[in-house]
Amino acid sequence: MTEENSMLSQEELRKKAYLEGLKLSKSGMDREIIYARLEKQGIPEEIIENVIQNLFIQQKKEKIDHLTPFYNVALFRIGIGLAAAAIFYLISPNQFYIPIGLIGGGILSAFLIKRNMK
Repeated sequence: MTEENSMLSQEELRKKAYLEGLKLSKSGMDREIIYARLEKQGIPEEIIENVIQNLFIQQKKEKIDHLTPFYNVALFRIGIGLAAAAIFYLISPNQFYIPIGLIGGGILSAFLIKRNMK
């Protein structure tokens, strides 16, 4: 540990590591670079691993929260397409392009959004 870090308590080290890790994470750095930078500052290994794990869990949660409304809209499009298919079938059995477009577009959108959520 560096001389500055030897005077800090575990909680202060953890806060320092989180702040630095968050700054590096927001600038687009990956796990290995964040790990190396925190290690260079004299942060203990167990704190670094905990910080990195928590930062990337938080990023994944934010990404899922951001994409959830779009996923719900895609599912709604599928539902509208199914309802339109039933209505068009009763009114005019030859009109199937609009429902197929809604259902297909909804399925494709839902698939792509769900893949990005992982």
